[in-house]
Amino acid sequence: MRRLLLAAVLPLLAGAACSGRRGPGASPFPAGGRFRAERVAQHTTVLINGPAWATYCPSESLLVIVALGGTWNGGVAVRVVPPFDRPRDYRIQPSLADTGTASAAFRAPAAGAARVGVGGTVHLAIGDVVSGRFEVTLPDSARAHVAIRGTVTRVPVSRLSAGTCNPP
Repeated sequence: MRRLLLAAVLPLLAGAACSGRRGPGASPFPAGGRFRAERVAQHTTVLINGPAWATYCPSESLLVIVALGGTWNGGVAVRVVPPFDRPRDYRIQPSLADTGTASAAFRAPAAGAARVGVGGTVHLAIGDVVSGRFEVTLPDSARAHVAIRGTVTRVPVSRLSAGTCNPP
């Protein structure tokens, strides 16, 4: 099965979100949804606490949630398991594979490349809006890892048609 890397998906979605701005200072996101991510260490540091955008591609069973913060950007991509009748847990790995898997990436624009999660879990309730929580392990150096935890709160989900799900 084709593998999708979140590191490749996030810049595309972030660019699409930014191009939807309607004026100076206008948010590209639908009203209401929030994404919060914190670095968990001796002292907790908030990386992102702001609006978010979610899209669902039924033909790929792919849900992508993106947040653009002031100093950090990030998101979670999930190969969801329908039906959406109850909250479900998804395991985070560096790339998406079969349904039931997830990937997460976070990036400080000044730092260059995104850091892609190597482990963790995502717990989501999905419908017209998506809500839940995540815990992600990111590589920090050759020997160390960083723990990120966060929440997704009532983020509106845009459903894509089959023709718009796959880039050319």
